[in-house]
Amino acid sequence: MWQRLQIHSKPFVRRLLTPPTEAYERKIFDILASKFSPKKLDVKDVSGGCGSMFAISVESEAFKGLPMVKQHRLVNDALKEEIAKWHGLQLKTKAV
Repeated sequence: MWQRLQIHSKPFVRRLLTPPTEAYERKIFDILASKFSPKKLDVKDVSGGCGSMFAISVESEAFKGLPMVKQHRLVNDALKEEIAKWHGLQLKTKAV
């Protein structure tokens, strides 16, 4: 069971599926949305609902001209405090 928060364009449209970790996923979602103003953002708990591993996809203009490694570092820096609590992260970034 997992929850997915997703935006596709401004204003942000949120779509929620199955809410076992809703508050924590929303927190991650809000951090990334405010930091990167993404065109698309997906956050989902892939740990089975315990909040220890996430799959995140971010598409943002903030990544234009940056290599993927730098894009991932920016996301890791934005989520540094949260990532310290996790066992794993599946991260996809894309410049748009």
